[in-house]
Amino acid sequence: MQRKVEFGSTMKKIVVTWIFPLAALVIFYDSLSDWEPREHWGVLFAYTLLTIFSTFAPIRTLNTILTLNNAVIFSGILLFGAWVGVWSAVVETLILAFLIRANPIKALANIGQLVLTIWFVDLFKNSIGNVPASTMITDLLLAVSYWFINIILCGLGISYFFKTNWFTTVQKMAKGTTLTYLLLMVMVGIGSRLFETYGLYTLVPMMAAFITMSFVFHQYYDSMNKLQQKVEEVKTFNHKFLTAMAASIDARDRYTSGHSQRVAHWGREIAKDIGLSATKVEEIYVGGLLHDIGKIGIEDEILNKKGKLTPEEYDKIKQHTVIGYEIILQAGMFNELLPAIRSHHERIDGRGYPDGLAGDEIPLMARILAISDAFDAMVADRPYRKGLPVEEALQEIRRGSGTQFDPILAEHFIRIVQRLPYEELQSIIGIESIPQKQLQEAIR
Repeated sequence: MQRKVEFGSTMKKIVVTWIFPLAALVIFYDSLSDWEPREHWGVLFAYTLLTIFSTFAPIRTLNTILTLNNAVIFSGILLFGAWVGVWSAVVETLILAFLIRANPIKALANIGQLVLTIWFVDLFKNSIGNVPASTMITDLLLAVSYWFINIILCGLGISYFFKTNWFTTVQKMAKGTTLTYLLLMVMVGIGSRLFETYGLYTLVPMMAAFITMSFVFHQYYDSMNKLQQKVEEVKTFNHKFLTAMAASIDARDRYTSGHSQRVAHWGREIAKDIGLSATKVEEIYVGGLLHDIGKIGIEDEILNKKGKLTPEEYDKIKQHTVIGYEIILQAGMFNELLPAIRSHHERIDGRGYPDGLAGDEIPLMARILAISDAFDAMVADRPYRKGLPVEEALQEIRRGSGTQFDPILAEHFIRIVQRLPYEELQSIIGIESIPQKQLQEAIR
């Protein structure tokens, strides 16, 4: 796995820092012959002005900023060919390098991915030139291809420089910009064909349309950004509220201080390790915080009993899963956490409680938290016993793999714990719940 990651990083480095700039150099050299003829200077001058204008007229989307320069480049490809697009890309790069004093390596990589996009789209344009289809259809295909190639190559550069996953980076870029990006390209395609037919008279209305669109987008995304900030504030409040609630639950049992937070932590690590989405990872973390909420309904005398529980008392303790389930169900909130609360004491062999579920009948969230819960219970100190050493607790997880615990999840969990540095592991195991402090933090 590690070798695969290292190989991927090496390949990204070769492509981004070598192939991108070299490709840009070759394509740049090839364009020189088209820039030299005097009759092309007027076109180059016009596209220089358009590039300068578009560089300073970005459109803000929800998560990023789009310059209009891709639209200018695309119109150049449609009307004249790749040489105009390459010219605009070079002009834009020089302007940005001067304004923001960009890192030379990043600047070369950026112009490389942009020029390669232009070259690929121009190649595609020439290959479909003889296809008996209307200009509208071919322009639309070219717009989509420009967006697709650009986002793939640009995502590769971002992935290399910011050490992120390539696919995830492209996915985020596509999610945040696709509609706006394609709308711009389609409008540019229409504008280019109008210019081709009616000449310079179309420039004024087209520029007015772009300025208006930029203003509308600015207003729209500004509102969306404010709304997103409010949503983040609500999520932060919810997180603090849930943390405080977890602290309150743990406070009922003086021997399990910090237990819910540690279970939430380990659950989140397992969820991340098996590649669940960020949303699912967050759900499992919150599920860990609230998995023992049903202990609210258990008498203090039983929860805090120092000696061994009687069978009747143990049966009452086991009811905390059902009590917690009913509390959340009646509250009408966090319904996605119901499996974690009701089923985190189920076993793979069907001998758990409260429903005796087996195998895949047990929801994934509950199978994850069952391991987290058991591990924390084993390594934590109790008044009547000392917590097990980590390696012994992991050995117990191994023994329970396939009977008490999901074998694949158990394997993931053991690897997660074993790769942690000793100090970090002890720090996590030693997380203490300080209810009063957490409550104070929650209401700040």
